[in-house]
Amino acid sequence: MEKKAAIIGVGMTKFTSCRRETRSRAELAFAAVKDALTSAKLELKDIDASVYTSVDGFEATVRPARTLEALGQVLNIPLIDVNTGGSAGGSGIKEAVHLIEAGIYDIVLVYGSPTFNSVVDNQQVLNTASPPIFEKPFGIGAVHMGAFYLTRYMRDYDLPEESWADVAAKNHRAAARNPYAHLRKGPTSAEILASPMIASPIRLLECCPTSSGAVAMIFASEKRAKELCDTPVWVRAMSSITDTFLSGFKSYQGFDKLKILAQKVMKAAGIKNPLKEIDVAELFNPFAGFELLEYEAVGFCKEGEARRLLDDGVTDVGGKLPVNMSGGVVCTNSGISASVIRHAEVALQLMGKAEGRQVKSPSVGLAHSWGGNDGQFHTLAVLTL
Repeated sequence: MEKKAAIIGVGMTKFTSCRRETRSRAELAFAAVKDALTSAKLELKDIDASVYTSVDGFEATVRPARTLEALGQVLNIPLIDVNTGGSAGGSGIKEAVHLIEAGIYDIVLVYGSPTFNSVVDNQQVLNTASPPIFEKPFGIGAVHMGAFYLTRYMRDYDLPEESWADVAAKNHRAAARNPYAHLRKGPTSAEILASPMIASPIRLLECCPTSSGAVAMIFASEKRAKELCDTPVWVRAMSSITDTFLSGFKSYQGFDKLKILAQKVMKAAGIKNPLKEIDVAELFNPFAGFELLEYEAVGFCKEGEARRLLDDGVTDVGGKLPVNMSGGVVCTNSGISASVIRHAEVALQLMGKAEGRQVKSPSVGLAHSWGGNDGQFHTLAVLTL
């Protein structure tokens, strides 16, 4: 793939509890967009178009109208509203890349909004997502769906419950070094195992929080990127995949659709050995254990071998392929914003600007976003210097 679209600016707010958030929706948007523009040495008038990532049910389709000024609408900048469920952040980034690759615009802003502070109780909304799949009215939500996958993995590979706590502890240690993360206390594996069970085998400290905060990214055409940025991050390959909502045939044995997508994206990027050729990754892990299954789906190791990567420190700070040095979704979950963050964090790593959580000299990164309780939607991007 030719180097046509690049990331030249990233901005985000510090993330906190939705209940403690004192900033309005517009204030969050303004802060993130302003930060991104400053990092790209641009002004709002320089933006050709903006992409707003959202999801029905949490903020409704009219939500962009509440933050138009922060997104440049007072300057009559075109706005594209992208909604593909939980993976909308990744889909919005893909839309921005397509707009630039098509030669329609040179500078595009992508805004990832905080989704969960738009409703009184987002858990009630989340609980409406699974019943239609199972054709039952009550009693199952996102965490139960996550438990299906992890229970099956434990059974298939004789994995102890401590494995989920260990990968959660890795993420929490990383979040403690990230000044933007929501959860920064860094609990140990033992403390995580002592936390309440939510849906076996998932414990409280292995579950993502509900976070408030926003993120914005600036994308540019090749010519403008080279003019404006000393370290542009190029989108080498990016794609998405969508699955059916029907669940009767599902075995909950790994993330099969993500595996298909990863093979497609790696081929397009010219990557034959992801473990050797990728330097840093951000994988979407709303439940800590998902990260291990994702190692296998994206090709970091063979099926059943993810625990070995964790034990050997391969995916920890200082390892051969650090994963989720931001603390991941399990430490900061701001809804749609969390999907954009995965790409923003990889871009910051490649630019050498990941304050407090920077890995050593990365040049190739992988960013993943997830949508649907059953993992119906994924986007995956390979980013390079």
